[in-house]
Amino acid sequence: MQYSDEIGLPKTDFTKWRLRTTPLGAQSWEYTEENDSQSQSNLTKYLLAMQDFQPPQLQHSIPSTVFQAAHNGATFFNSLQDENSGTWPVQYKGPMFMTIGYIACCYFTKTPIPEYKRIELIRYIVNTAHPVDGGWGLHEIDKSTCFGTTINYVCLRLLGLPASHKVCVKARKTLMKLGGAIGCPHWGKAWLSVLNLYKWEGVNPAPTELFALPYWVPIHPMKWWVHTRAIYVPLGYLSTAKVQCELDPLLEELRAEIFKKSFEDIEFSNNRNTVCGVDLYYPHTWILNTLNSAMVFYEKNVRPKWLMDYSNKKAYDLILKELQNTEYLGIAPVSAAFETIVLYHVQGKEGEDFKRSMERLNECIFLGKQGLTVMGTNGSQVWDCAFAIQYYFNAGLAELPECHETIVNAFRFLVRSQFDTECVDGSFRDKRKGAWPFSTKEQGYTVSDCTAESIKAIVMVMKSSAFEDVHSEYDINKLNEAIDVLLSLQNLGSYKFGSFSTYERIKATPMLELINPAEVFGNIMVEYPYVECTDSSVLGLAYFNKASSYRKDDINLAINRATEYIINSQNLDGSWYGCWGVCYTYAGMFALEALYEIELNYKNSDVVKRGCDFLVSRQLPDGGWGESMKSSETHTYISTRESLVVQTAWVVIGLLLADYHDKEVIRRGVDLIIRRQRETGEWEFESVEGVFNHSCSIEYPNYKFLFPIKALGLYVKKYGDEKL
Repeated sequence: MQYSDEIGLPKTDFTKWRLRTTPLGAQSWEYTEENDSQSQSNLTKYLLAMQDFQPPQLQHSIPSTVFQAAHNGATFFNSLQDENSGTWPVQYKGPMFMTIGYIACCYFTKTPIPEYKRIELIRYIVNTAHPVDGGWGLHEIDKSTCFGTTINYVCLRLLGLPASHKVCVKARKTLMKLGGAIGCPHWGKAWLSVLNLYKWEGVNPAPTELFALPYWVPIHPMKWWVHTRAIYVPLGYLSTAKVQCELDPLLEELRAEIFKKSFEDIEFSNNRNTVCGVDLYYPHTWILNTLNSAMVFYEKNVRPKWLMDYSNKKAYDLILKELQNTEYLGIAPVSAAFETIVLYHVQGKEGEDFKRSMERLNECIFLGKQGLTVMGTNGSQVWDCAFAIQYYFNAGLAELPECHETIVNAFRFLVRSQFDTECVDGSFRDKRKGAWPFSTKEQGYTVSDCTAESIKAIVMVMKSSAFEDVHSEYDINKLNEAIDVLLSLQNLGSYKFGSFSTYERIKATPMLELINPAEVFGNIMVEYPYVECTDSSVLGLAYFNKASSYRKDDINLAINRATEYIINSQNLDGSWYGCWGVCYTYAGMFALEALYEIELNYKNSDVVKRGCDFLVSRQLPDGGWGESMKSSETHTYISTRESLVVQTAWVVIGLLLADYHDKEVIRRGVDLIIRRQRETGEWEFESVEGVFNHSCSIEYPNYKFLFPIKALGLYVKKYGDEKL
């Protein structure tokens, strides 16, 4: 039972919800009327944890061998594939600062939120409150912070929960202990200012004049990391133009509820740098404070109106280009929400761009058993499909007749998702034609590891005689363009030579991190090199190189450079730090797999030996591995008390590919994975798997199927199909 049920909050009738998808992977939830004749899909029942969900019939109801356990897991996972798109829809959740954008957009633009959505949005926020103090953190498993507690309290009040409700009373008490909303970090202050719950004079400036600079300027913001610049284009517009929501009685009430002093008595300009100590992950440098003071002086005393209008026009044009490139989705929900409010401010409620942007915000809202929330992006569709295809092949499952349709559907989705157009001129975007995104083609952003993993998946299908029935559906020469893009993403400058980043090459100095304004995230100002992205890129390039002669010498050179970076990135204790998964187990798996591709193993490589020894030394008494999100935050391996299936699978995969010498160590991990498998073939969620910017956790729900299946299958390939 959810907490919202215990305290008697309303809940919608889950039997009326329908998940709608498109062939390109877009996902949206609809609430039907009673006379709707379409039956609710089994996938929807699973996602909502409904009692009448029907698990698939298993060939081996009680597995007696390791392969049978892998087969049962695949059978269950097959049943969750969406028939329309070929993807595996999931609630890609965790961050607790996303939903404010959708609610603020609706409130600002006076767009009513349907009652069924309102009820489920409230449920999710209530169900993710801290069980002790009733506050919220940066992410779902975080301690209560000023940022999380403020914006989620505001969300509940804007959604209609009264201030006297026990949830609000408890949260408000915690907020006051944290010093009140005055201690919100930069993004929190910005959202409060948009909603007229704070004053822009108390927010550190983000002048749009920066976007009017010539591109050759080293600090030009369009050289920043794509997410950061996507946020600060619309945020800069809103702060420069001092855009605020129309004040109404509810907002007046909120002004009185979230601060320790009366709103009128607060000197907002003196609190630009006031950040609650609990929130502060990345403190200001003296350089940033100096720049902020100079920009405040400039805004008050120097800036001519014509220059403000000119630079805001530049920012607005960049917003329109961003929306053209992403089919009005934006790169992610935070920037998309800010962009939507800018469009409303400029175009009004009848503006075509505003209406399209507002509509597509719905594709980032996903329903689960806890309620409705805004996800980290519009999904993880391409990423999951590329892994599914590969891991079924790795596990010896893909060419079985019962898995054929699953692989074909995922393959066709990847084919449809390959970019076939370039971005519009003047949007400061690199070549993307031929590459793949993380979620959907319409989202529009190339990602290095997603491109590499998709290349590998496509080649696997195209080289398998079991899938001759779909070979005519794809011209394998299209992968040449993907290789061109992937090679162009390798960092070849003096900083971390040979590495791969996420969306682009590193375009500006990491010294820009000295002016990181976000306060709650690290490493957000520019692209950074990532072990995982580099590992995946090696895997994709190496697999393609075995199947094609295209740019063979260039690929070999890129692989050599990348693997040298991976080797040099190993810590003294043998570990690798992971930035997109939790944490050392995740990066260790990828690093060992990449080194496997160049035939380095436990016997012939000290690097691989130290990597394996590090992981083995962390094995828990139950035979598995478990790593806390705190590892990501502290850059130190912190174990959980009990093993976790996903991280156990990561280590098992790494050790198997590294040809680790002690089979018993690996078998104990395999046994843990199988013990945790339910009689239906599924594995259940245990703990958060992903992370970003060092400090925010995010769930990858399909990992609990993908990696155990791969781990079990690889074990069988190496040691045979042993009895349980």
